[in-house]
Amino acid sequence: VSFRPAGEDDWVSGVPNRPMVTGDDLWTDQDARAEVHVGSTALRMGSKTGITFLTLDDHTTQIRLAQGSLILRVRHLDDDDAYEVDTPNLAFTLLQPGEYRLDVSEDGSQTITTVFHGRGRVTGGGLTYSVVADQSATFTGNQDHLDYDLGQIPDRDDLDSWAFDRDD
Repeated sequence: VSFRPAGEDDWVSGVPNRPMVTGDDLWTDQDARAEVHVGSTALRMGSKTGITFLTLDDHTTQIRLAQGSLILRVRHLDDDDAYEVDTPNLAFTLLQPGEYRLDVSEDGSQTITTVFHGRGRVTGGGLTYSVVADQSATFTGNQDHLDYDLGQIPDRDDLDSWAFDRDD
């Protein structure tokens, strides 16, 4: 796991329990995983995943997911709290506590949003879509035009099993 502090150019090895701030970057290499806690929310990163904390304060958590897989377990969401994950082709806003997963292709042209529990809103291509519990939606394209395919949650993979075991 690599870490680049906000405002720095050099990447360093990630260290446990280091506080994160707006502008920090995290990268998990091949066959790596990482877990970050923001209040009562757990962020779990899969292999070859890059995130940036765009906004991180008492009420707003906004993350850029450049590529890879991110599972979020949001335990509590106040009325004035905002959780958003931005990918190269969409913005995903979490509307309820729950478990969510986003997968972004290496080229950034495809984002899969999976809602195990909860409800989220996808904004992209000039449109807004809802993704609810037990749904998975695949969005392909860019900010100008998105195609989507709505379906059921896929079978669990190793990352899902690891994340849910961590919750248990």
